[in-house]
Amino acid sequence: MTDGIESLLPPAVAIILALLTRRVLFPLAIGIFVGTWLLASKEDGGVASTLIQSSKQFFFTIDQSVRDWDHLHVLAFTLLLGGMVGVLESAGSMARMISGWTRRVSTRRGGQTLIGFTGLLIFFDDYANTLLVGGTMRTTAERYGISRAKLAYLVDSTAAPVAGLTLVSTWVATELSYLQTGLTDAGIETTNMTFSVFLHSLPYRFYPLLALWFVFVIARSGRDFGPMWAEENTASRKPIHPYRWTSSTSWRDTFAAVMPIVICLIVISGVLVWTGLQTPIEGEMSTWQTFGHVIGNGNSYLALVAGGAAGLIVAGTLAMLLSKVSWELVAMGTAQGMFQMLPAMAVLWLAWGLSSLTATEQLNTGGYLASILDTRLPVEWLPTCVFLLAAFIAFSTGTSWGTMAILTPLSVALSVNLQEAALAASDTVAMAGLQSTTTASLAMSPICLATFSSVLAGAIFGDHCSPLSDTTVLSSRACDCNHVLHVRTQMPYALVVGVTCILFGTLPASWGISPWISLLVSAAVLWLIVRVLGKPPQTAAP
Repeated sequence: MTDGIESLLPPAVAIILALLTRRVLFPLAIGIFVGTWLLASKEDGGVASTLIQSSKQFFFTIDQSVRDWDHLHVLAFTLLLGGMVGVLESAGSMARMISGWTRRVSTRRGGQTLIGFTGLLIFFDDYANTLLVGGTMRTTAERYGISRAKLAYLVDSTAAPVAGLTLVSTWVATELSYLQTGLTDAGIETTNMTFSVFLHSLPYRFYPLLALWFVFVIARSGRDFGPMWAEENTASRKPIHPYRWTSSTSWRDTFAAVMPIVICLIVISGVLVWTGLQTPIEGEMSTWQTFGHVIGNGNSYLALVAGGAAGLIVAGTLAMLLSKVSWELVAMGTAQGMFQMLPAMAVLWLAWGLSSLTATEQLNTGGYLASILDTRLPVEWLPTCVFLLAAFIAFSTGTSWGTMAILTPLSVALSVNLQEAALAASDTVAMAGLQSTTTASLAMSPICLATFSSVLAGAIFGDHCSPLSDTTVLSSRACDCNHVLHVRTQMPYALVVGVTCILFGTLPASWGISPWISLLVSAAVLWLIVRVLGKPPQTAAP
């Protein structure tokens, strides 16, 4: 093997094994071992010596990947937020609050809109979203003639998208960690840029944003198409018995459910501002520039840990004081919530190890990919290609987290390296709105932002189409819907949104078109598709 092609083996082995086994932990571990074997084989020695050295390097890599201070913050935040979710579930305050809202609904459209809105409310974790909304809204769906397939779609298509967009969720720390690894692999050592890049990337997350928009277009229009229409046509024949609204949800339930999330947000924002203000502001800046400077220089990892701890403490305290839950049940809920996060933490841990190997000077996977693609793949196609690759891996493996673990660091580094190569071969810097050629500025370019966002967007898209996805399975179970039926009815909607994202999102973004324009155009296109293809159930009430 020459010219660095061996550097592709660790991530390639991880991806191929993930596709074959439909798992992610074992493939990541094998990918790490392949990387350590390649490094050990560069030294003189026999097979036995190489095996011993690679085994030592394997355990050393695993050990070092969790000793990083920022990585420890990520794991701590994941555990704390998982504990908070567990307390909210065990106390039952969130479920009672949602159940009380259903009494305000009087139409099928209103019922669908309420389900979608509730999915937005449970933004801090996709598992909690799926289980809480699906479990509490089944009665509402039955009462208003909404099919179980439609309920599963509304639940599944809000769970992961909203968790992948909000700043306080079990996803955000993981995304920040993968992003920082990718920036470091690209040679950008200013880790305080990580949160700024993350914030600027949010408008480029076309699929999650448009999937949420499509949910409410479907809900408010009362129209459906494809297999979903047949299910809705059958379900709508059932008589509707609207609730007569009464005040059944106490203020205690609402306060106990909402306040932990509010406190978590306040603490995270406060710590970000406080730590960001420690960096002096040089020169004159506008209000928005000052805000970006402060947030970008804030210690996001410390903020997340502080916010997660505050949310957990408040959730436990209010559960005991207002919901009259025993401290034993609070402790049990905390432990269960943390336990549910362990598989995701294991994936994250191994992903750090794989990324650290591919970024070594001996392997340098990102640099090699850039060197072979600079004349083969136009950099403007990178966001779209990454979106499709992420969707394929997530569809085949059923895990968006595993897809992000494998692709995010590599894609971020590759986007920066490809732009550097393109600029080096060009006499101009008029690429996608670039104003300078520094490596740091390339990380804030539309191509890099769109590429980073395309990993998460493509992973969620693939999840929505995959019968193997954990959230798809959970949605089916929580909504008491046949699993195959859920996949069959949701897939056409996901495909419509995915194709729209490519045609009016990732492709225009690569040429410097504002993501806000792309989102507006895409939203209009999706509304038009529903108006043209969709039709209301024949026997449906309003």
